Amino acid sequence: METRVRTRFDARGLVVETAEGPRALPFYGGAMHYWRHAPGDWPQALRALAGLGLKLVETYVPWGVHELAPGRFDWTGARDLPRFLAAAHAAGLAVVLRPGPHANAELTYFGFPEHIVREPDIHARAAHGGPVWLPAPPRAFPVPSYASARFHAAVRAWYAEVARVIGPHLAPDGPVVALGVDNEAQLFFRLGAYDHDYHPEAIAAWQTDVAAGLLGDRDAIGPEPEAPRAWDPAHAARCVAWVRGKSRYLARALAQFATAMDDVGLAGIARFHNLPPGEPALSDAPAIEAAIGGPCGIDLYSPRRDLALVRQRALHAVGSSELPLVPEAGLGWVPWLPPIADPGDDARGKDVLLAALGAGIRGFSLYMAVARDRFYGAPIDEDGVVRGDAAWIPRLVAALDRVDWPALRRTAKVALVLGRADLRFGQASSVAEPMTPVLLEALGLGPGGLAELGRDDDAVLARRWYGAVASALDAAQVPYVIVDEGCPIERLRGFAAVIAPTLDRVDRGLWRQLKALADERAVVVFGPGTPTKDELGAPLAADLAPPRRAGRIRAGSLTDLDGLADALAALGGDLPDDWAVVRPAGVTAAVFADASGQPRAIAITNLTDRPVHAELVVAPGMQLVDALTDDAFAGAASGNARISLPAFAARLLVVAHLG
Repeated sequence: METRVRTRFDARGLVVETAEGPRALPFYGGAMHYWRHAPGDWPQALRALAGLGLKLVETYVPWGVHELAPGRFDWTGARDLPRFLAAAHAAGLAVVLRPGPHANAELTYFGFPEHIVREPDIHARAAHGGPVWLPAPPRAFPVPSYASARFHAAVRAWYAEVARVIGPHLAPDGPVVALGVDNEAQLFFRLGAYDHDYHPEAIAAWQTDVAAGLLGDRDAIGPEPEAPRAWDPAHAARCVAWVRGKSRYLARALAQFATAMDDVGLAGIARFHNLPPGEPALSDAPAIEAAIGGPCGIDLYSPRRDLALVRQRALHAVGSSELPLVPEAGLGWVPWLPPIADPGDDARGKDVLLAALGAGIRGFSLYMAVARDRFYGAPIDEDGVVRGDAAWIPRLVAALDRVDWPALRRTAKVALVLGRADLRFGQASSVAEPMTPVLLEALGLGPGGLAELGRDDDAVLARRWYGAVASALDAAQVPYVIVDEGCPIERLRGFAAVIAPTLDRVDRGLWRQLKALADERAVVVFGPGTPTKDELGAPLAADLAPPRRAGRIRAGSLTDLDGLADALAALGGDLPDDWAVVRPAGVTAAVFADASGQPRAIAITNLTDRPVHAELVVAPGMQLVDALTDDAFAGAASGNARISLPAFAARLLVVAHLG
């Protein structure tokens, strides 16, 4: 039976299939949790949200809020989801629902029903055999195994109940236009290599993947391998295959969730997933997108000082996804963690979002848009009144509408490939085990917090080389995106150059892609090392000799970033002088052009810890108008405009013709 497509994602955002034809819907939304508010308060809050110019309201549908006992559901009062959907529809908002199974939302048990977290057969298992606990306020709980068939059966039953309730409200006649498949699937932030999951069904699935050759050379891993529970240099390939298998574990689980949605009557509705804020290398976004059949965005909750990391993570989303999204653009924070913003800094969330848009992000949802318990910093208070410091939101959305932001494209000359071959050895051999790299990053031990504490020298060196190439591209003002090694080769075609930093190891699939690109006479650059080993450390096959006609990064470039920048500048071809930042260093500018190639917007970001007056080359006859303040900047006699930015801040400037 052919599935009726009601809504879908394309490269611009959501598309709603109506009787009159497709209707485009930009992914500009805000979060409101209906069950945390009295139903009488919903209309005012939803009208306020729509008044900000947002097109969507997004909400979790928490399993544990509605299933009060096995098979007993409550959809009344504040839990009356159909009434909320009707109120959103009346306010002119489309609706994005996120039925989990994992919600978080600072809920007890992260939104799982109590009978699920108390079921021993469902618990994920640690290396010692006991349950895996998540020490999350207000109450720690044992997390479910995403390999457990019993858990998936329970999820399917939950989805069936959700489908029954929301079925009459699906687009195009109703407001529900998209579904989130789970939430921040990253093993509940416990990413230690040997932390979990040792549930019997998880181990069996890993062994099946090994036998099928899906995790690398079976001979290198060994016949009928036991799941490793600690680093063993004598069986390094097996340990790395275990780490690699975690990505398949998550992708397989999300594919099962997506299939369950299809089976219970939710097929034909667009779906997406959101990765937690953190190092992109720790998640396999391309595998997740393939598993769910929709975009995999990244959540952003970052202090100002991490604006460079925000930009890097957004560049990864832009280079690796057809529709780069920030499903949670954090405007606030949770009260039991250290403050994310300095006292009195109400603009942090704005600048983080602008920096992400400046990297090429095309859609976002503000989290939270409406205030609620266990969270602070929302632009709309509990009474549905817009706070004064939220005035930038409607101005930004109006500007995005005016330039048709989802149709614009950031010019990018170079693809920088994010590889994981060395990173996995760093993960597998980390001396910090079983501590999660998420915590190590929070402690300031570097992005991912792994390579710096690994026993593998190349894991440390690979991270340094990757960072050096990115820094050199920025210094040379060569616009680039970051493409995940798991992406299909089509994502790498069409760039002026593809750069893949390599040492002695490389993923075989990536190496084949680089060879194919070089054979197509694309400009391919690798090095400084010529790989002789694959992702498990096994010798590369004879047919995987280095690509011919490929460039090499000089070994001495790591301590000569100026020289590296000069060399990489040539890869960008003849870059136009217009819209380039003349000074100072640490300020980036990105040009966004329409389908005809005409610049429509310029994003400028100060990644330094000091206020600056950036000097930008403005094209003749053009002026720039700040989307939020209406400040206008035109080229002086020199052709340059001086634009002020505070430390760690960003501006979005609309291009206008001078009369």
